[in-house]
Amino acid sequence: MSSAKELMKRPEVCSEKLVKFIDDSMHGFRKYKILSVALKLQLFEYAKNPVSPEELADKTGCDQKMIALLCDVLCECDFLSRAGGKYANTELTDTYLVSGSTYSQLNYLSDMDRNMTMWDKLDEIITNGPVIVEKQSFFGDRVIHSMAENAKCGMLQEVVETVIKNIDFASARKMLDLGGGHGLYSIAFAGQNEKLKAFVFDLPPVTWHTKSYAEKYETDQVDVIPGNFFTDDIGNDYDIIFSSLNPGGKVAELIPKIVSALKTGGVFVNRQVPGESADPMESLNWNMWTFNDTKKGHSLYSFENSVSLEEYICVLKTNKLDVFKEVDLADGSRIIFSRKI
Repeated sequence: MSSAKELMKRPEVCSEKLVKFIDDSMHGFRKYKILSVALKLQLFEYAKNPVSPEELADKTGCDQKMIALLCDVLCECDFLSRAGGKYANTELTDTYLVSGSTYSQLNYLSDMDRNMTMWDKLDEIITNGPVIVEKQSFFGDRVIHSMAENAKCGMLQEVVETVIKNIDFASARKMLDLGGGHGLYSIAFAGQNEKLKAFVFDLPPVTWHTKSYAEKYETDQVDVIPGNFFTDDIGNDYDIIFSSLNPGGKVAELIPKIVSALKTGGVFVNRQVPGESADPMESLNWNMWTFNDTKKGHSLYSFENSVSLEEYICVLKTNKLDVFKEVDLADGSRIIFSRKI
């Protein structure tokens, strides 16, 4: 039996950390849902010009009071501004959250919805293991466009500028973008060297999108090589082989193939995330799904046949590659520069 006096006994472990975790989690979830619902209602498309709650309710088919409350929260988040009883997009929203914008993140946010759906099944995944994904279908329209959108928001520019700064880029004539996906890195590199011919090597369903991006940016300096770089020939006589966060980036068995494809004096530029220091939450997220033919490793951006970044660099050095520079980027990734001796 408990007594009334026991109510005044404080717990030995303070609850502040638990309560803060729950409150922060709920606050983050609510903010995400607010943005997700606003996008689903196409609210930002209607608010390109000032619009009243009455007009928004009519356009979206929503309750007028509730749409106004939603807009008030979006104002607090700096996605909308309010003046004279009307709402309008902020510069942030017009840049990233409306269709047709150069830097639109709508595909990226749609991909986040897919990730949230997977997290809803966390209990099933913990019980039964990761969801098996077929590689070629995974890199469909949404994922490729999501990756392209996200890259354009600063990281692509930082990577390209870093590469150009650290090698004799002006002298390069032939480049391979290994697992280059959308090809925006190759397109950007080509834009900085009119004599460069870049080849994007990726799976056949992916290179179809690469061609579309090359056409969009009106370049004939970028071509594609469809295939699987684990099993197929990747070409030869490259001045530069560039690799950015792709599955082969820490697979030591691929290094001899890369070395063979480089000219003597050619440079291998490999951007990777030092996965050994990955956040446990990111490692869990990474392992909630896996490819049908390539199993993942424990840490972020690692696979079952991956080695640590330190070990990978050692293997580079034992395969006629001189590792002459390592540069850490703003997102936590690292570019390793090595030259074929």
